[in-house]
Amino acid sequence: MKKKLSIIFSVVLLIVIGLGIYLYTAIRSPLTEGAKEATAFVTEQGMMAEVDDVSFYHGEESYWVVSGTSDEGEALFAWVNDDPEKRESTLVLPQHAGVPLEEMEETVAKELGVTAFDSVRLGYENGQAVYEFTYTSETQGKLFYYTAFETGEYMKSFSIRTN
Repeated sequence: MKKKLSIIFSVVLLIVIGLGIYLYTAIRSPLTEGAKEATAFVTEQGMMAEVDDVSFYHGEESYWVVSGTSDEGEALFAWVNDDPEKRESTLVLPQHAGVPLEEMEETVAKELGVTAFDSVRLGYENGQAVYEFTYTSETQGKLFYYTAFETGEYMKSFSIRTN
């Protein structure tokens, strides 16, 4: 009897693990495919010779932020719209055209009195490249703070109350 229960438990455990892996893969699939599409787009269009990293940004519209290098070895960022019909307006900038991330983190942290950010990432809002800073405050909830990538100037901020 113990052997039968052990076998049944093992089979059920394997099914649950398999189902979990399947669901995780199914949920991640659109992100994986979108990253592949963005990578293919920037390389096929000659915007980049090599892609180092791709991240997803969802603001007013969704964008793939691609970092890589040109044929000449220049470090670049590209902001690729998630909508294939809007990709003709893809923005490509040299990475040095923007305020360095470390400098922006230090400036914004000092300005806001924040000791640590939940995340900092590149995005695209109102026709320009941005840094999006997110952090949590006990009194204000989850906060989002945006600065222009090229100048570091404040653009907007908002919060979402979590309590």
